Amino acid sequence: MTSQGLRASAEGIRAAKTALTDKTWSQHKLATALGITRQPVSKFFAGESVSRSCFVQICQQLGLSWQKVAGLPEDVAFEATPKAQFKHTDLDTLVREVRQKRQDKIQDQCNTLQMLDIAQTVQLMEIYTDINVLEKITSLQWREISDLLKDFNSESNFNQLAGYKRQRKLPGLEAVSRHSKLMLLGKPGSGKTIFLQYLAIECNKGEFQANRIATFIKVKEFAEDAKSDSQFNLLNYISEEFLSCGVEKESTKILLAEGKLLILLDGLDEVPAEKVDKLTIQIRRFTQTFYKNQFVISCRIAAQKYRFQGFTEVEVADFDQEQVEVFAKNWFVTVALNSREDGEAIGNLFINQLHLPENQHIRELAVTPILLHWICLVFQVKDGFSLSPAKLYEQALNILLFRWDEMRGIKRDRVGCNLNLLNKKKLLCQLAAITFEREDYFFEKEKLLQMIAHSLDTLEGIDSEANQLQLDWEAVLKVIEVQEGLLVQRAQGIYSFSHLTLQKYFTARKIVENSQSAKNLISHMTEKRWQEVFILTVSMLSNSDKMLQTMKQKIDLLVASDERLQYFLTWLHQKSSSVSTNYKAAAVRAFYLVCVEQSSCDRPCTFVYTSGYDLEYALVGNIAFDPHLALDEFLFSTVACINELDFAFEHSLNDALDRAHAFAIAFDEAIDLVVDPKLKQVLQKLKKQMPPIDSNLENFRDWWQYKGKMWGEQLRNILIKYRNIGYYWQFSEQQKELLRQYYDVNKLLVDCLNSAAYITPRVRQEIEETLLLAIADIEKVRNSYY
Repeated sequence: MTSQGLRASAEGIRAAKTALTDKTWSQHKLATALGITRQPVSKFFAGESVSRSCFVQICQQLGLSWQKVAGLPEDVAFEATPKAQFKHTDLDTLVREVRQKRQDKIQDQCNTLQMLDIAQTVQLMEIYTDINVLEKITSLQWREISDLLKDFNSESNFNQLAGYKRQRKLPGLEAVSRHSKLMLLGKPGSGKTIFLQYLAIECNKGEFQANRIATFIKVKEFAEDAKSDSQFNLLNYISEEFLSCGVEKESTKILLAEGKLLILLDGLDEVPAEKVDKLTIQIRRFTQTFYKNQFVISCRIAAQKYRFQGFTEVEVADFDQEQVEVFAKNWFVTVALNSREDGEAIGNLFINQLHLPENQHIRELAVTPILLHWICLVFQVKDGFSLSPAKLYEQALNILLFRWDEMRGIKRDRVGCNLNLLNKKKLLCQLAAITFEREDYFFEKEKLLQMIAHSLDTLEGIDSEANQLQLDWEAVLKVIEVQEGLLVQRAQGIYSFSHLTLQKYFTARKIVENSQSAKNLISHMTEKRWQEVFILTVSMLSNSDKMLQTMKQKIDLLVASDERLQYFLTWLHQKSSSVSTNYKAAAVRAFYLVCVEQSSCDRPCTFVYTSGYDLEYALVGNIAFDPHLALDEFLFSTVACINELDFAFEHSLNDALDRAHAFAIAFDEAIDLVVDPKLKQVLQKLKKQMPPIDSNLENFRDWWQYKGKMWGEQLRNILIKYRNIGYYWQFSEQQKELLRQYYDVNKLLVDCLNSAAYITPRVRQEIEETLLLAIADIEKVRNSYY
């Protein structure tokens, strides 16, 4: 019995003509694509009756709902579905039976993970961390670079740009519950596959979509198994999958027709280019025909060509701090095979160290699950974050560039200009160096394509003729964006590197390759944003002598022409030399430099130096507990509190009380540490002049207002006489700023010394011995070498 013919409605014909125009097809080309004569196609567009099967094929080829084109209700079933109508109770029974038959298969497919560089499989539910999604795709938002720069107020929030701060994040499960057709987009390694496996497991247990049956399909495997066009059929693929579990094909069709499947299509971007068109047509046909089912498709964020009618697109958000912590704690129990108690203890240690200021570069990478897994693995093997930043970035890049795909057996398409892995890295180095030098963290697509074209011309092994075509530039950009996720769209037509720290790493690699670039790098020594580039560069140089010596010369010249600062450095050398300690002289000088600065504030301390004793720590660790230095530290603290008390009394009694207590404690501690009997005697005598603080703060304030200044002068005179500290340096604001720069670049120099892959012992010694010295003292030290 033949199927009854169908006619397109007037509105349906208009929609079909529009779709034909969008595809830039003629009716003849449409007929050829369908493998039929032109006659039924002509009759279709003329509104004449066409066989039901041919009508449906034409609509599906055009990406249209055949029911809508025919002017029929959406719930009219496709003729492939069984004619028999199931009662509700019978359908529920069928769902339960099929779910039971499918249970073991879903567990086998989805309940374990093969993780990078881990030999054993891992139970998904023991490592799984809930994901969040963004309902607005960042790359589709219309924003200007100036808008992005407003959000870019610190390097720590680079990953939170382009809408992350501006829109609410939605739990992944809630997004799936809201939308029957969902396209889940995400960067490489963002957790898309694991989330789909988790959905399958939860559905299988009846915890999620309990009225449906989970069907998990790796799209790559579906495409590989389809050896011919006739096998490129999702209905047949699912039917065979169910048949292997003892479910008859007729039952599968009934379940599909009634919308009883949760169909999870994973990795749409992993399909070879030659099969993409057939695949997208098949998915369009299938999702429109069996529209009652629940669909979730995962795909990399940059693969925007995969778009399907009726699907809502969401983007997997980077891990936030809480998600990083949950993942890490699970990792050190499940993956590292520790006991629950030991694993949680190591996880807590990992989290504490991760949040140290010096590990900002690691935190930036840890928001991506695949990189967080690898960072946990390094921590486990190394017993901490001892891997140098350059090696960390190199390994992270290899994961994103090829290892992640290699482990899963995915072969990505090569671009026409023959861009191999080495050239890809060189291209990224050139792009990073150009943009970072310009202080461009975001760049428009057209300018980026121009930079790609120019860079490709300079690389070896690139087909120069192919590179003349803008199509190839676009292809290169797409490869880096889709396959590796190293360049990302932050808004419509605006790109950046995926991580700021990787932009710095690529910049440093470019500098290492080019000696002229290394010379230019020195000019950026006082710019904070370049500090990590300096450290990365010396860690990759085969010999850092020349660069570090040049840095030292520039630093010394920074304050060479200021007589007062030279005098201060001379005093710094004299004072530190008079202290008996086993620490390096430069570390002691750094200690006193910070003490002077902190004691010179005339209001509550806003420390000039980022982390107090940063330079001293970089040289030898914490020397504040050295008994020979502790006395001076408390005396400096006393002077600092004196400077702050006037300001505090003018603004808040509560604040003044806190400062007064800090002042009294510091002074008492200093007296207790004094060994010189004469100094102890004069300090105790000076203390007796002070009224009690706790008994009556008003009396203490009155005494401070009338006698505090004189009392402070006495203390300073005592400190100058007995300890050679307590001077009024009276630096101008310009000198203070210069001293800040001087301190910071010395700290940078020491960080570079500590990070250098190789430096000759003599050069290291000379640099360390002349740190924080006046020019005249530096010459004396250098003369002693020759």
